[in-house]
Amino acid sequence: MAEKNYSQELKKIILHEKWLMDILRSVRALNLPDWYLAAGVVRNTVWDVLHGYTKRTPLNDIDVVYYGLTKKIDGKDIERKLHRLYPQYTFEVVNQAFVHEMYHYKKRVQNSCEAIGKFIEIPTGVGVRLEQDDSLTLCAPHGLKDLFTFRVAPISRETAILTRYKERMKKKQWKKIWPKLVISSF
Repeated sequence: MAEKNYSQELKKIILHEKWLMDILRSVRALNLPDWYLAAGVVRNTVWDVLHGYTKRTPLNDIDVVYYGLTKKIDGKDIERKLHRLYPQYTFEVVNQAFVHEMYHYKKRVQNSCEAIGKFIEIPTGVGVRLEQDDSLTLCAPHGLKDLFTFRVAPISRETAILTRYKERMKKKQWKKIWPKLVISSF
């Protein structure tokens, strides 16, 4: 499957998930700057669909990332609003413009998509946004091939990244949930 076909396939999957489209509409209505639903909500949905699961794997949280150069938006308030709409989910809403202040090992990024590209595993670094015209915008700085071919690898071999990657793989136990995964170990 060519890379552009992965984009089409991802959009097709998202569009057929009513619950996910409902959440995308709700987040869009918040008018956050440069926002995406990202990470596990996208990754897990794709893997569930590709594994033929009819029931979605429970999510630890739904990541809403945005990029705004003001601290006027209260991420915790948005999390509460979204949780009231969707009490079955926990939301994590984070302004990527200031993540480097919370996590000193992170460098400042220039937009949300760049931040998504810093997520530890390649198939986790994917985001989707619902535009005003109901089209989907994807963010996949490392491409979508690994997500669709079940390959899990860290974004780099930098020591700090590898350490966090190994910790996450041990904790997450993804292979037990999605047996087709090929998880790289270093």
